This record gives sequence, C-alpha cells and structure tokens, in this order.
Amino acid sequence: MRGHSSRRRRAEGANLRIATGWRFYGWWGIVLSAFVIIWVTNALTLAGLTIYDRHIIDELAISRGALKFGDTLQLLVSAALAPVAGWVADRYGVRPVMIAGALALAVGLLGYSTVHSIGDVYLMRILTGAAMAGAGLVICVTLVSRWFVAHRGLALGLMLSGTSLGNAFVPQLATWLIDVNGWRASFYVLACLPLALLPIIVFAVKEWPERLGLAPYGGQAMVAAGEATGYTFSRAVRSANFWLIGLSAFCTFYSILALSGNLFLHARDLGLDAGSAAKAFVPLFVGGIAGKLGAGLLTETLPRKVVFALALSLMLAGAVMFTTLSPTLLWPALWLFGIGWGANYTMLQALVADVFGAHSLGKILSAINLMDATGGALGPWITGMLFDIHGNYQLAFGLMGLLIAIALCAAMAVRVPARPAR
Repeated sequence: MRGHSSRRRRAEGANLRIATGWRFYGWWGIVLSAFVIIWVTNALTLAGLTIYDRHIIDELAISRGALKFGDTLQLLVSAALAPVAGWVADRYGVRPVMIAGALALAVGLLGYSTVHSIGDVYLMRILTGAAMAGAGLVICVTLVSRWFVAHRGLALGLMLSGTSLGNAFVPQLATWLIDVNGWRASFYVLACLPLALLPIIVFAVKEWPERLGLAPYGGQAMVAAGEATGYTFSRAVRSANFWLIGLSAFCTFYSILALSGNLFLHARDLGLDAGSAAKAFVPLFVGGIAGKLGAGLLTETLPRKVVFALALSLMLAGAVMFTTLSPTLLWPALWLFGIGWGANYTMLQALVADVFGAHSLGKILSAINLMDATGGALGPWITGMLFDIHGNYQLAFGLMGLLIAIALCAAMAVRVPARPAR
C-alpha cells in the first residue's frame, strides 16, 4: 500500500503547479505561521523567563549560578529531545510535534506560578525544554525548508525574525504583568499564549507543498521525506562541514544565551531600574530582526561566507565592548551584538539546508541542534557561576568573545557547494 501510494504521489508530482511571487502559499501560509509559532515559543522560554530571575532569587534565596542551571536543564532537555522530534517530523509530520510542544509550554508556564523550591524551577524548565524541542527552532526550520529551495535564506530570515520580535516584546509584557498582577499571577496570562497557537498549527500549517498541488518554491517536488533529495544523515555526519557548522553553532549559541540569560541582571547591576533593564532586550533582539532580514537578502547576491564573516565580526565587536562593563557602551554593544547574532542565526539555518538538502533535514538539524543547544545550555550557567566567583561579568564576557572568534574561524572553513544540495 505504501509503495502504491508513493508511486501515485510521484505521478501526481509531474503535474504540480510551479507558483511564484508572494501569492505562493509558502510565504503567507507557512512562513507567517512559523513566524508566529516561534515568536511565542522562543520568547516565552528564553528572554521572557529572565524577567522573573530577580524575584525567584530573592524569594528562594538562591545564587545566580543555581538559578541559571535551570536554563542549562531546559536547553539540554531540548537538545536531547530534538532528534526524537526531528524523526517524528520527518516520518509523521510537524503538526503532531508542534501541538505537543505548545501544550508542554502551557503546562510549564502555569506550573511556574506554584514554584516554591529550586527543584520546582528545574521541573518547569524540563517542561519548557520539551516545548522548545516540539515547537521551536528545529521544527520550524524543517517546515519552511520543505517549502523553499530558491529564496530559502530569505524565507528563513523572515521566519526567524519572529524569535527576535518575541524576545524584544515579551520582556516588556512580563514586566507589565508583574506590576499589575504580581509575578506568580502573571504566569496565568502567559500560559494562554501557547494555547492560542493550536488553531494555527491545525488549520494553517501544511506539511508539504505537494499536498496542495504545488512544487516547492524554486525546486522540484519533494513529495515525502523519503523521496526528497540531498544528504542522508549518515553521510552528513561523516562530512567536515557538519562538524564545522556544529562548532560554530556551539560557540555562538553559548554566547547569545550567556548574554540574554544574564542581561536583565547585568543591566540591574549597572544601575538600571526594572523597566529600563527590560528595555535592554529591545536593541538586542530588534537588532536581531535587522540582522536576520538583512542576511536573508544579502545571501541572494553575496557569497555566504562574506555574510557569515560580517555577522560574526559584529558579534565579536559587541562582546569586546561588553567586557568594559561600561553603562555607556551597553547600548551600542547590544545593537552590534544583536545585528550580528540575527545574521549569524539565519546563516546557520540556511547553510544546513543548502549544504545538506531536504532528504534527512529534520535529523541533521536535530543533530546540529544538539551541539548548539549544548553550547547554549552551558552559556547562562557558566556566566552565572563566573559572576558568583568574581562579582561581575567581565571574565564571562571575555570568554564569550573568545568563543565567537573560534566560531568565525570554523565558519570560514566550511566549504559551501556552488549549488545548494537538493
């Protein structure tokens, strides 16, 4: 039966419509849906939760390092479950995985309202980590990459700008909700946001363009994951490109999450009040939007390595400025780091899809995610512990700069094919 169905789909594939322009469903149905989904899931699990750090530290009487170990747990759980989520998405579709992720996030956020020990915090972080695996980066990139061959960098840049917009906005929302309702009751509102994603996932998300009689934008039919072209998972992990991209991802994810996970506390240390400290996320993540969209456009005309090098150089310049611990340099450093991170974020995702193709993209992205999530998991925790030891973030920011320099070297060693793997 499965073989018959596969032959039938291949026959239908010969008559697929080749859609172009902004009327293509992939732009306004898939990219827009993934934008909203990752807007909610990424912001609520990352920058949004950091607004509660000072309240939790004071109420539970714990150190920054102990609290930030919760960030590590969240990201390690996400990394561990990402291969499972990628396998399910490749075999059964992204929608079941996304629904499970949205529900896990709602339960985790609601549970935050009842935490009374560091163990409770860690348990909620495990749930939000599961949510990241189910409805976060890997699944959304897998979905968008199925629909685009041409302009894939632009499509991913538009989708990934949702992470930046969410991380810039949600801290402001959380600060306002805390002022109005108190920090525990504010989670009742935040827990509703993932539930609002369910109609989008059920009705707007479509697994493959062929299901709508369309060819992928700029490419031939990839009727099912087993028929898509590109690298197999085993071939990908044997290539130098896989490990170079993974190293760059490890270093840069360490750096952005080390910074964003401690930014609110760092801004308060520099003398900013809670409202102003929450606004520090705006240049970091609005700059990220500019970087993501800019990188997506630049990759249409410039070599990927040029865009990659520029992105990492901006991040490195921002990291050097952070090491001064200067309140005056905080804001320009945030803009530089944010623009560079946004461009780097888009380049990493687009590069994986372009180099390895769509055949086993969910598995390959999940494996890369295991490396970047491990780096991201260590970032907030090590940064918090270095603060506990030294009383400031100077050494922690210096380490961040060193890792970005390593990422730059690794990215420049990647061999990009003349044409993306399809």
